[in-house]
Amino acid sequence: MLIPSIDLLGGKAVQLRRGNPDDCALTIDDPVGLAQDFARYGEIAVIDLDAALGRGDNLAIIEQITARVEARVGGGIRDHARADRLLRGGARKIIIGTRATPDFLRRYPREAVIVALDAKKNRVVTQGWTLTSTDTPVQRAKTLEPFCSEFLFTVVEREGMMQGTDIQAVRAVIEATQNHVVAAGGITTVAEVTELDKLGASCQLGMAIYTGTLSLSEAYLALLDWNKTGALMPVIVQDMGGQVLMFAWADQAALRRTLETGEGTYFSRSRQQQWIKGATSGHTQKVREVRWDCDRDCLLYRIEQEGNACHLPQRSCFGPLSFNLAHLEAILQDRLVHPEAGSFVAKLFADEALLKAKILEEAQELTAAPTDRDTVWEAADVVFFTMALLARRGLTLAQVERELRGRHGRRRDEVLVQE
Repeated sequence: MLIPSIDLLGGKAVQLRRGNPDDCALTIDDPVGLAQDFARYGEIAVIDLDAALGRGDNLAIIEQITARVEARVGGGIRDHARADRLLRGGARKIIIGTRATPDFLRRYPREAVIVALDAKKNRVVTQGWTLTSTDTPVQRAKTLEPFCSEFLFTVVEREGMMQGTDIQAVRAVIEATQNHVVAAGGITTVAEVTELDKLGASCQLGMAIYTGTLSLSEAYLALLDWNKTGALMPVIVQDMGGQVLMFAWADQAALRRTLETGEGTYFSRSRQQQWIKGATSGHTQKVREVRWDCDRDCLLYRIEQEGNACHLPQRSCFGPLSFNLAHLEAILQDRLVHPEAGSFVAKLFADEALLKAKILEEAQELTAAPTDRDTVWEAADVVFFTMALLARRGLTLAQVERELRGRHGRRRDEVLVQE
């Protein structure tokens, strides 16, 4: 797995040499836009350097990112309040370094926790890499293995130096644990990425991709199995609501273009040439995520579709779409932008007080419903009006799902219930 990293300092994405905040190699002003570009390649990492250094935080920016893309978040997580807020704000996993102790970690499900093993000269460092412990990364990994699902192992002295990482040090950590290991610090070439992948490690990438020394798209292509299908890779295309829209093929050039531009690009077997979806019809695709399957010989594109994906007058090549909440959400969002004069939905969007009153009214009717059929009917009303309120406020079901995921699996009594 490739994990592009966004390090936040003063509200900007930065790259530091050896983690030194006074040695900043570059800055980027739009970390949210950067996150959306990186998300095409997979889950991203967001590290709050200000919080790690104890001089503020970037929570507002982090929450904008986690509301939009799948991200693991670290940096300065030293109390349960911050960890809880990040998980409920949409972080897929939290990365814990300084506070990585059994007592702190056991509150959370293992699958939600990554332990940071940041090492200088084979000793774990904490407090924003300013405090050196007596533990080696291998010793720390063996102690904390039961309390996390992954280890993020960073070779600090190689961080940002563009001189390659310490493969043998990574290998030692991999051999010491059954947990997945993510390597970071100095990874510079596609060859290193593939070597670490063969060892079973993912790569968290920073300076090399920011400077263009390492191409994310070339690294992605190198990790796929092109042998089974020859020069072409099968592609399943799905909208952001989970509906399958089409099936196509991509060669390496088409996939590279999709990854780098975000435009759905494929290879036509009948015409024996590359084609860009919507180039002639206007029914374009904005590709948000490209994911490989377990064998790395098939791809899934998750997209935002303009118009129909099918060449016939239907949105999906597989026939009419089934109705689901994502479909309803899209209708409500469209009605908000293009209101139908005199419609009840238009009245709701124009009067939030009326909308809130309807939610309260339907919730009361739901609790008083006498039969199963009535319960379903009233629940549907509650869901509809709640989704209308979300749409009016520019919020989405995905954000609600991420909030629920953040509460899921907690090891105290607050499961699914806000404290």
